[in-house]
Amino acid sequence: MRLVHWLQKAAEFWEAAQVELHGFYSVERVRELIAYNQRVSILRALVVMFLIPWPCVIITILVDMIPLRSPSEGLEANYLFILRVFLAFWVATIVINLQFRHSVPSAPLPNWRIVISGAFSAVLTTSVVYALSMAIGFPLPFGIITVSPAWVAFMLIPLLSFLKKARADPQVWPLVINTLKVWVCQESLVVIYPTYFYIFTTLPANLKTWYAFLLPIIKIFLRNVMSRTVVHLNDEIPEVVLMNVEVFNSLFMSYCMQNTPSILTTLGLIAIDGAQMLASMHDVAVVIQRMKFVKEQVIAEKARQRLESKPTPQRRASLLVYTQDILDRYKSAHTDPDAGASFMSTNGLHLDVKPQQKSSKDVSKQLVYSPSALARSKPTSSYSLRKIFSADGTKPDVTQLELEYAQKVRKVLYITEFMLLINYVEVIVPIIFCK
Repeated sequence: MRLVHWLQKAAEFWEAAQVELHGFYSVERVRELIAYNQRVSILRALVVMFLIPWPCVIITILVDMIPLRSPSEGLEANYLFILRVFLAFWVATIVINLQFRHSVPSAPLPNWRIVISGAFSAVLTTSVVYALSMAIGFPLPFGIITVSPAWVAFMLIPLLSFLKKARADPQVWPLVINTLKVWVCQESLVVIYPTYFYIFTTLPANLKTWYAFLLPIIKIFLRNVMSRTVVHLNDEIPEVVLMNVEVFNSLFMSYCMQNTPSILTTLGLIAIDGAQMLASMHDVAVVIQRMKFVKEQVIAEKARQRLESKPTPQRRASLLVYTQDILDRYKSAHTDPDAGASFMSTNGLHLDVKPQQKSSKDVSKQLVYSPSALARSKPTSSYSLRKIFSADGTKPDVTQLELEYAQKVRKVLYITEFMLLINYVEVIVPIIFCK
């Protein structure tokens, strides 16, 4: 019994550590996906997916093509290295400013200003790199880590006037704070992973294998830190978390594999990665099985209510079509004047609903809760089997069943996006940076 207890605790801890299991697509996100699925062909989606990484790859290759001379020749002979540093920080600053504009739409950051301020920050940062290289030595040890604080400060200089005004705006200032927290997390990645790799390269061969197995633990920890930092982004959490943490992890995992003489280390890292993927696929399968069960219960209850023995049309409907039908029906239920308020605002945020009495309309409010709110709430509070299938033998509540189905669909889509992005990053990054 003690072993079973500890296994259950381990399983609970594992599930709690998996970021993808604690989120949901918003209703608006589901609607956008359904519309995209109906409007765009599979061929076009595949072409877009294939072409998206190439601008970044081309820019990286162009910067990397600038020739370098031997470090032993000194800083003066490596003036092209300074040019590469400038271009790298210029591109990085542009990307960060675009991210800031996306997170804080009211920020005065037109494209021309982003380009100019990016060049300004890159020049100042490159000057710091040059000065430190002259004072300490060339190449500068831990160069990116050393100059990162100065780089962040230089990026904030063009935004000082806006930040001063935003401080007095209670709606804009939280967005600024959240964006700065994301910057801190991104900077922590720049510190943690290079430091980890440096220690890895200094260890003897017999210790590298065990040290390499810290990499998956670091990844899980940083995923959780990042996801809790960007909880305000809701539907964008998978992209932000994976395009930061997973990119760094895949990059440095490939570095570790290239710099280890042990095939055991490589196989171990691959095995751990595969085990995590299989666990995520198992989680998706469990949710899908629950969805199928709930849908069958809905069909059976509707057939009973209509005194029909043959299947209803929903049985032949696809997952997204059936989900859209549920969302449309409960949206129309709350746009009724008797409901007291509209079901959803134009931007997808939920509004206060004041029904006259508790009815099946009340539960439709659960559809528009944010993913973060759903993640913090106890699942049994709204969708427990005790409420749906009552112990006293009463009929199952079709409304609750359909709402549970819609919630499960939102969860499956959220997990699936995580898995697709993980596979995408873990394939693309090693290919780009392989020797």
